Amino acid sequence: MTDITITAPASGIAEGPLTFPGTPPVTDRRGAFAGELARAHSELEQARAQVAEREREIERLRTEQITDGSDPRLIDFWDKAGRIADHADFCQEYDRLAEAMNGTPRHRDWEVEAEVTVTVRLTYSTSATTEDDADENARDGIDIDDVIAAYRDNGSESFDVSIISTERV
Repeated sequence: MTDITITAPASGIAEGPLTFPGTPPVTDRRGAFAGELARAHSELEQARAQVAEREREIERLRTEQITDGSDPRLIDFWDKAGRIADHADFCQEYDRLAEAMNGTPRHRDWEVEAEVTVTVRLTYSTSATTEDDADENARDGIDIDDVIAAYRDNGSESFDVSIISTERV
């Protein structure tokens, strides 16, 4: 660092370094900034290399021949082709082509008829002279409202589903 000196006429002002009270000394930090600049240049080169690699990948994906119908780049194609097939009544042709090329099958609407058996535990209060009479009263007295109330209160213990038929709508 260079000290600033002034020469003044001999009017009581002394000769020497000029300093201002309360100011920090100036230091040379160019060496530290040079290292920071080198790091920034290195990061820039890495970023440029990543951009170049991604551009090569994009070009490869853009020009590479697609050999599999399930390639993600064909999602829009299969979707539009399915809608066109539905509209133009080419559904069988589309289905055959999609299956042969490993394409996306069309979603269809189905109607499924099922028989569901639900097991619900409920308590029925009755007056009877024997246990058999109480059982008979319960069989005759329990109605759908009792079953629904027990289901709402306790949920179901189990249920079984049997498919009766499935038809395309």
